[in-house]
Amino acid sequence: MNGKKRIANYMASGLSASNWCAANEVSIHQFWYWKKKLKATEDTSNIPSQWITLEMDETMTDSQSNIIVHVGHVALEVKQGFDPQLLVDVVRT
Repeated sequence: MNGKKRIANYMASGLSASNWCAANEVSIHQFWYWKKKLKATEDTSNIPSQWITLEMDETMTDSQSNIIVHVGHVALEVKQGFDPQLLVDVVRT
């Protein structure tokens, strides 16, 4: 049984963490490791995507203009002639 299933089992049990660990022969340190890891996964998976529509007019077609896309703590600079599919693949990763 993996950590996620064990934490779900603990939540459904109604027991305290220490009592659940004793009943399931799991060290309390391992339990808190699983719980912390699961919380970190939940925290990042619940962040909504924030996309905006970018409309350009003739004044914004300067060949030297670049777009900087911020994804989390990463900034991607998109230059003229970029591969749109590559940008999609990078952002989704």
